[in-house]
Amino acid sequence: MLGFVVLLVLLSGAVGLVGGFLAGRSVLVNRNMGEALLANALSRLTSSHVLINNVTLPTVNGTTQIDHLLVTEHGLFVIETKHYKDWIFGRPNDDYWTQTIYRKKSRFRNPLLQNYGHVKTVQALFKLPESAFVGVVVFTGEAEFKSDLGPQVIHLAELLEFVGGQGVKVLDERKMAYVVGRIEMKRLRRSLETNEYHLNYVRRKIGNAGSAARKGIL
Repeated sequence: MLGFVVLLVLLSGAVGLVGGFLAGRSVLVNRNMGEALLANALSRLTSSHVLINNVTLPTVNGTTQIDHLLVTEHGLFVIETKHYKDWIFGRPNDDYWTQTIYRKKSRFRNPLLQNYGHVKTVQALFKLPESAFVGVVVFTGEAEFKSDLGPQVIHLAELLEFVGGQGVKVLDERKMAYVVGRIEMKRLRRSLETNEYHLNYVRRKIGNAGSAARKGIL
């Protein structure tokens, strides 16, 4: 009997590992697809620019991971990508937004709030005017916005116009080179270890928040 119970536990663990692997792989595939689509769209940008992907920067409390940093003469664009489809509901100040696929609803963290922290982290690296930093959330999938998500949330097809529409030139070529060089100097080394460190930091942060909520602190 004990052997049967052990076998069930092992099988349950194996199913959990496989499920976790498949879920993680799905997220990774979607992320890579979104990155590829965004890079392809920006290849048509006629002005001088540098696109830096998957930037992990140290912060006071740990790390923050940024999808894309686009350095142009119009400023430094901090880009959060979401490769989602179907209906998206939310408001700029909501903690969570909702994705509706047929009748199935799922919540996800408001990417504007996520990206706000990214922008502040990048700003801290430079002595540049606040106007030089532009945060934007780009949906690269076939998402349909069903509420007003705010002017900094756009579809991929709108990205080139959004970048070019900033108008004022705030960085010359020398400053652009400096910005790119400082980002490359400050970013953590790209590796599996870097990604694992960041994921562990996020897990601890979520765990602490959950513990505080259970104790009535939050």
